[in-house]
Amino acid sequence: MTEKKLNILILAGGDSPEREVSLTSAEAVAEALIGAGHNVFVIDPRDGRWLGDEGGLPFIRQEAGDLKTVANHALFCRELKKVCSKGIDVVFNALHGGSGENGRVQAMLDIHGLPYTGSPMAASAVAMNKDWSKRIMRTLKIPTADWLNFNRTDPLTPTEMAAKIENQLSLPVIIKPTDGGSTVGLSLVEKASAITEALEVAFAVADSVLAEKYFEGREITISVLDGKPLPPVEIKPSHKLYDYTCKYTKGKSEYICPADIELDFVEKLADDAVRLYHTIGCRGYARIDFIVGSDGSYICLELNTLPGMTALSLFPMAAKAVGIEFDQLLVKLCQLALEGE
Repeated sequence: MTEKKLNILILAGGDSPEREVSLTSAEAVAEALIGAGHNVFVIDPRDGRWLGDEGGLPFIRQEAGDLKTVANHALFCRELKKVCSKGIDVVFNALHGGSGENGRVQAMLDIHGLPYTGSPMAASAVAMNKDWSKRIMRTLKIPTADWLNFNRTDPLTPTEMAAKIENQLSLPVIIKPTDGGSTVGLSLVEKASAITEALEVAFAVADSVLAEKYFEGREITISVLDGKPLPPVEIKPSHKLYDYTCKYTKGKSEYICPADIELDFVEKLADDAVRLYHTIGCRGYARIDFIVGSDGSYICLELNTLPGMTALSLFPMAAKAVGIEFDQLLVKLCQLALEGE
């Protein structure tokens, strides 16, 4: 790996409900890359504002405010033109959800000719849409739970949607945004009377909602780096679901890496993860989440093209299990972006 000092632009914050998670990831990434001797700049695509001085620190957090009215991607594009003049080598995309993960920001970066970490525009759009990605899983014969997808423009009323869910999937079900992450807007529904409320919670943060048959078991995640699987991580949440609190509150979940599962089963999950990664067209890295039942059956939940990079994040944990420290991982991702891998 080259030891050249890089000029790295970190994208942080954004206008999705996962903004705070992104800021936490970006702050950790900035500190690690600066510590590794690279030049870092941090910008918020929500409105083109710089977070910190041109050395990247101190990292300045902005209040979320009204994300829909404050967001101004035109200002972001204007700032990208300035970025190009600074001699930026690579963009580290530390955004989560929304336009940062669904291909829109990737398209802007492509237009400006800026290499960036993570998957390209088309793969980002497909992976972010759980309805589309689950269809690909079915094509690849990767097990996934039965589901129904609803859009805000559908002619069905919430009551009719609820009836369809109860009749076609049966309870319990998971109801969540089709294109969301970090379990924002997600509900476990065990009673028919709670379906409509769960739909309202999900539609409050998304225009499309997925209802998925609940599958009970151990949560195992497989991280893929440069097309190759890393050791599996098992998540043991303190709640029944691995929800937002368990994900981002220290001590609320236990993580085991490598997960205590049989080698041949690890190989099966890893094979599914890598096949899904390549079929969707991912690049650089991704994390694929599974639920493993007590009888040996399993389902694939989703593929995340921009895994978290916080102190509790699973991807850095899996990388560390094979001797890749956090700063080395970040530089590796930047190099893969530069190489177009």
